Amino acid sequence: MTYAILRTKKLKSFGAVARSARHTFREQPTPNADPLKRSHNRTVGAKGVHRVVEAIKGRLPDKRRSDAVLCIEYLVTASPEVFKRHGGRLDDLGGGYFADSLAWLRARHGVENVISSTVHLDESTPHMVVYVVPRTKDGRLACRDFLGGPGKLREMQDSFHAACAISRGLERGIRGSQAKHEKIAAFYTTLTDAGEAPRLRGKDYAAAAIGIKTDVWKKAEEAARVNAVQAAYEPRRKKANLSKCRSLEKLAAKISESEQVAAHRKIEHAAREADLEQRSGSLAVREKEILALRDKFLTLEGERDTLERRLEMINVVSVTRERAPFRARTYDHAYSLE
Repeated sequence: MTYAILRTKKLKSFGAVARSARHTFREQPTPNADPLKRSHNRTVGAKGVHRVVEAIKGRLPDKRRSDAVLCIEYLVTASPEVFKRHGGRLDDLGGGYFADSLAWLRARHGVENVISSTVHLDESTPHMVVYVVPRTKDGRLACRDFLGGPGKLREMQDSFHAACAISRGLERGIRGSQAKHEKIAAFYTTLTDAGEAPRLRGKDYAAAAIGIKTDVWKKAEEAARVNAVQAAYEPRRKKANLSKCRSLEKLAAKISESEQVAAHRKIEHAAREADLEQRSGSLAVREKEILALRDKFLTLEGERDTLERRLEMINVVSVTRERAPFRARTYDHAYSLE
C-alpha cells in the first residue's frame, strides 16, 4: 500500500529553528542528500537560515510564554514507491501533491503565518519542509490549537488526507501508529561514530558561513554524496527484495495449495480403497451365496430327473398292465354279459 505522509515537529527556540533550517537549506553537509542535485530543490517564501528566523520573529506576538512553540516544522511526503524515480506513477512533485499540501497549510494557518516551504529533490524520496508560525486568527501564539492532543492530530491527518491524498490514490497513515522518523542529526552522528563521515567542528561551520570549505567540510560533503547514492539505491533494493518475497510467497501458496490437493486426493483414495474393500467383501459373500444356490439348484435338478424317471417307469408299468389281458385272447372269443 502507498501512504500519504504528514509529520510535525515543534520548535521552541530560535536555535532549534536555525538547526532545522541549516539542514533544509543545505547550509551544512547533509548525509542523505546528493550535493550534485542540490540545485533541483525549490523554495517558496523565505530562503536561508537568517531570513527564516527573521520572518518568524516578525510574526511572533510581543508577549508570549517562555516555553511557547515558536514554529511548527511540517514534513510532507509519501511512500517512496509512489514516485516515478522508484517506479511509481507520480513525478517528483507528485503531480501537484506538494502544491496542494502547501495550499492546505495556508488555509489551515493563514498565508501570512506560512513562512517558507522547500521541496527537496536531492534526496532518495521527494519531500517538502514547511515552517509555520502557530498563530491563531485572534492573534494568539497557540500551537495547542493545531497540534493539541490525539484528537487534534487525528483531525489534522484526516483533513490532509481528504484534501491532498485521496485524489492521488494515497492511503491515510495507520491511526495510532507509533512509527518514528530517524532524525538527520542522529543519522549523521551514527555515520561519524562509525568512521564513515568526518566530525565537523565550529571552525568548519564558521568557514562555510563565509563561503570557504575546509578539507573536513569537503570530506563531509563527499561522504554525504556517497551516502546519498546508496540511499537512492536502497529503495530499489528494497523493491527488488519485496518482489522476490512476493514471488516466494506466491510459490509457497502454490506449494501449500498443491499439498492440500494432494492430501485431499489421498483422503479420497483411502475412501475409495475402503469402499472397494467393502464391495470386495460383499462380492465374496454374494459369490458364496451364488455357489450355495447353484449347489441347491443342481440338487433340485437331480431330484427332478429322478422323479421324471420314476414317473416314466410308473407310466410304463401302467400301460403294460392295461394291455396284458388282451394278449391271451383270440378273435373268436366272445364276451359274456354275465
